[in-house]
Amino acid sequence: MFVSCENDLESVRVVTATSDTPERILTDFHSYYSDSGIVRYEIIGKKMEDFNQNGQITIFKDGIIANYYSENSEIISTLTAEYAEYKPMDNIIIAKNNVIFTNHKKKQILKTEELFWDKRIRKIRTPKPFFIETPNTIANGVGLTADETFSTYEMSDFSLTYRDTTNEFSTFK
Repeated sequence: MFVSCENDLESVRVVTATSDTPERILTDFHSYYSDSGIVRYEIIGKKMEDFNQNGQITIFKDGIIANYYSENSEIISTLTAEYAEYKPMDNIIIAKNNVIFTNHKKKQILKTEELFWDKRIRKIRTPKPFFIETPNTIANGVGLTADETFSTYEMSDFSLTYRDTTNEFSTFK
């Protein structure tokens, strides 16, 4: 004797979906974003979940890598984080937990626990404590705003340490 059963997938979805259920899940993804035919940045991650229920949001629970490109298709900077959220209605990406933003050309490294990337105005900011290291300086403080490639930035409430040619340090506040 043989027995079989068939389920309508939409019926199963209606019965099992909750407000915490993502509408789409991508694993091992790699996306490029361009403007006027030029790649501006790419996003790489292990898992992406899209939620459209309570306001649209995309969550990257297993981390994210974002590379920013120059007009010549060279990677200018890289952002990594253990967790991120994208809010398309606000056009903002929020990176959290072990956030590292590197400008490869200037050899600058920013470390913080939370970073907001406003794609509309092409700026990043953190209200949290930060640490920046360059070949000649070390800076730490609370509060920072920069362009989206981390080429130029403004720091709030910070101290700056200069490294001279003998590797001696001088600190200024």
